[in-house]
Amino acid sequence: MRPQAVAAVLLALLAGPASAGDLRGVAHYRGASRPASVEVTKDRDACGASVPDESLLASGGRLGNVVITVKGAPAPPPGKATLDQRRCRYLPHVQAVAVGSTLEILNGDPILHNVHGWTGKASAFNVAMPLRDHKVPRRLDRPGLIRVSCDVHAWMGAWILVTDAPFAVSGGDGRFAVRGLPPGRYTVTAWHERLGEKSAEVTVPALGEAAVDFAFGG
Repeated sequence: MRPQAVAAVLLALLAGPASAGDLRGVAHYRGASRPASVEVTKDRDACGASVPDESLLASGGRLGNVVITVKGAPAPPPGKATLDQRRCRYLPHVQAVAVGSTLEILNGDPILHNVHGWTGKASAFNVAMPLRDHKVPRRLDRPGLIRVSCDVHAWMGAWILVTDAPFAVSGGDGRFAVRGLPPGRYTVTAWHERLGEKSAEVTVPALGEAAVDFAFGG
């Protein structure tokens, strides 16, 4: 073996495994909740008479669709994400993506949708989709919160957080996890479309897990 190769092997052995920890937690909801729906006012043959109101996904004291970000941690690499339209609903209703990711917008319905993404008052994208199985990619290069609406069906809505921080979205059971964080102290934020934002300081160990919970409502 060449001397250079031997040196490289020795350096790798001395460095040892990279250290990383995980962040886990639960988003709690303190308040009354019950399934709600929104009336459909057009295209009922394709959309149905109503769609679920997903702006408050809460059950058993747990809150879904809470976006968690770990500020100060290394930025995640760009990836791919999907925003679909089924029975005049956006799927998923809430998601987070890394800056530079490509969003593939799909139309799973046999009717016209116009997908309009807003960052504040500025238009992030505006896509007319007249055909079923129509697909349009859009690259998301700017961090920020995008509110998605449909210019044809007023009740349709979704949210996309474009972020340069590691992220997670709580499931229907309120649980979330951000894995593989370098050890350190971070500011963790939790955002919900109706209930606002909360933050906490958390120390992530070199190996193992750190825990943080958030409580909304009440």
